[in-house]
Amino acid sequence: MLKFDLVSLGATVANLLIIFVIVKLFLIKPVRKVLDARQAEIDKQFASANAAKEEADKIKAQYEESLSSAEDEKAEILNAARSKASEEYSKIVADAQAEATKIKQDATKAAQMEEQKRMQKAQEQIADLVVEAAARIMGVGGNKESDKKLFDQFIAKTGEDN
Repeated sequence: MLKFDLVSLGATVANLLIIFVIVKLFLIKPVRKVLDARQAEIDKQFASANAAKEEADKIKAQYEESLSSAEDEKAEILNAARSKASEEYSKIVADAQAEATKIKQDATKAAQMEEQKRMQKAQEQIADLVVEAAARIMGVGGNKESDKKLFDQFIAKTGEDN
């Protein structure tokens, strides 16, 4: 049977206290040390991760800034190329217009010279025909009917030449 007396109760309490101290010294303290070491390692890893994240954020900001400056530089280069192309286009158009004007003037001069040659040739032909007609009139005699025949022949010959 079980007895409840003070001695056994005191012995049980003393045993429990001794077991508690032994467990605390040999079990809880080493486990707590391991847990504290793990917590310190986890805190260290979090700090390292935060530092890496901050460094990555800095690099990202630098990248975005360089990308922005590259976009600005691209826009400047495109604008410069467009203005240069526009100037080149204007120069080419001006040169083409000057060349066209020169060609037109040369063609006009050539046409005028050709017209002068034709007029001179026509004047020479008219002069020859007049001389020929005058020679015939002088050679035939001077009646009205023969003059009319000579004039009709002259007109017919002039029409054939042209």
